[in-house]
Amino acid sequence: MQTLLPLALEGVGTRSIEALSSYICRLATIHGTKPGELLTHLAHGTDNSLRLLRGLRAQTYSALVRPNTTTEAVVKLIARGHAESHQNLERGTFLHLRQTLARAQGTYSNQIRWCPGCFHEQLLDQGHAYLKLSWFLVAVSVCDIHRIALRDCCPHCGHEPKPWRGWTSFEQCPHCEGRLDLITSSDTKILDSEPAACDLVDLVGEIACATQPFPAGKANRYIAHRFEEAWQQEREQELWKKLPRDECLRYQLDGEPITLAVARRLAYRLEIPIADLLRGGATSNRAFGFASAVPLPTSMQSAHRNGSIDSAVLVKQLRLLLDPASEPLSLREIARRLNVSVGAMRYHAPLAVAKLAERYKRHQRVARMEKQSAAVSAVLDGIRNWHLSETAPIANKTLLKRLMKTTGLPKEVLRKAIKDYRR
Repeated sequence: MQTLLPLALEGVGTRSIEALSSYICRLATIHGTKPGELLTHLAHGTDNSLRLLRGLRAQTYSALVRPNTTTEAVVKLIARGHAESHQNLERGTFLHLRQTLARAQGTYSNQIRWCPGCFHEQLLDQGHAYLKLSWFLVAVSVCDIHRIALRDCCPHCGHEPKPWRGWTSFEQCPHCEGRLDLITSSDTKILDSEPAACDLVDLVGEIACATQPFPAGKANRYIAHRFEEAWQQEREQELWKKLPRDECLRYQLDGEPITLAVARRLAYRLEIPIADLLRGGATSNRAFGFASAVPLPTSMQSAHRNGSIDSAVLVKQLRLLLDPASEPLSLREIARRLNVSVGAMRYHAPLAVAKLAERYKRHQRVARMEKQSAAVSAVLDGIRNWHLSETAPIANKTLLKRLMKTTGLPKEVLRKAIKDYRR
């Protein structure tokens, strides 16, 4: 493994910490290459290099900060080159949230976004611009400092930057070379503080100085403690006015998934910073507080399921789905069709939900085995009949493409069947 040139991650310990995606662009630039080429070079000869490169090709460049195995592998890869410490590189991602929060669509941005005002100030302070980690959260759509809507394309030519192809200087458009650090007439000034999502920017500030990941299950236990406290003081009705009964009963359960959007909502209602909620309220000194009279901001409101739930009707609907003649469905799909949450189903009908989950798991297992069997048969037929249309020796890639078109089976299933047969 070759040693990389040293390069410090910007903004460590602050709310303005640099994102790993930004850091990789700058690191590639000082080595005279592009981000994709740099990572390919670093991955060469390492364990699971093909899996890592395949994972990188399957996602957008902005996804390099997300709390997943690909991001974790990239952090380890760069840390081995000694350009920056492993701890600081992790702080430039959302890996610290991996254990405590469930993943959800719409949490992280699929585009590179930036604030021209911040770029200009960074040029004056550091001599170069960089992308902040907070800009990779969808809910953060406005700069919390300049109150300008974040850009995702060049104001001069309208092109979106393609960092995989290289972006040598963030303050300059890689397509037309126009300046990106100047506020133009196309930039929108937004005084409303809600789109700036300052609570999430504060969470990024906590990540920027964290020494270890947020622990799993602490948020659920904190809610359970608040519920128990309200119950003992006979103030549960007061609690439920701010934290709806279904949500309280759902998220106090150990193992119930909590997404970032849910964590924001819970933290706001319980008058506690998101980071403190994720740590189980260990640093909070509040005594039985249940949020002020200020209504829940629009951006934090749940997008579905209002009104009360009739337990008897819900149980009956779920039992009907247990009929052998009915189609096995996932809990998420059942919840969508019944217009309730998975947590509400588990609360009102735990036995029926457990049976439905097990039934769907068996169905998935059988379907997977059927696909594998069909793939083996298709590979055998394809090899037997190869000479009917081809004169060249059997090629795995050509066979795979042909079987994908004729069978409609998943690519990975067919690939494994071919590999097993040719082994």
